[in-house]
Amino acid sequence: MSNQNKILLAAVALAAFLIGAAINSARVTEISNASELLSAELLTGTGEEQTTRQNLGKFTLINFWASWCSPCRREMPLFQAVYEREKSNGFQIIGIAIDDVEKTQPLLDSMAISYPILYAEQTGMTLMELSGNELGAMPYSLLLDEKGNVIDQKLGEIHEAQLTAWSQGRVYEAEK
Repeated sequence: MSNQNKILLAAVALAAFLIGAAINSARVTEISNASELLSAELLTGTGEEQTTRQNLGKFTLINFWASWCSPCRREMPLFQAVYEREKSNGFQIIGIAIDDVEKTQPLLDSMAISYPILYAEQTGMTLMELSGNELGAMPYSLLLDEKGNVIDQKLGEIHEAQLTAWSQGRVYEAEK
């Protein structure tokens, strides 16, 4: 291999490393309140306008998702199970779809999702950005208290330990 090829290979490897590091270190902008999100008029599956504020519980997980997002689809059955177990304790989950009803309803039906789903369609990307997710990546979730204050937020798939902590209004501290 010539020196020129070695240099080119090293440059490509370095670029790939830097891109990977940037993607893996993607963070959300921490916010303390989600006022724009709480007041946005979104549609229900039946076409009624509703705000997320109307559905707040003692603690509320707001999850931005789309039917084409694999991690979003993976976490939904867990959300449903925890919602069923914890809703009597005041825990609420609100899914905000970045899709329309026709694309999502078959998926929701197949998973027997019963927590509230609101449809933001393309407005959802703006709402995510205003809620701290400047990348627009999904899934993206926020934990709110009953007044709409942001307790925690997560870019990426939520796992059971974090969801259990959130259902109790706690910030999830990963075991080290």
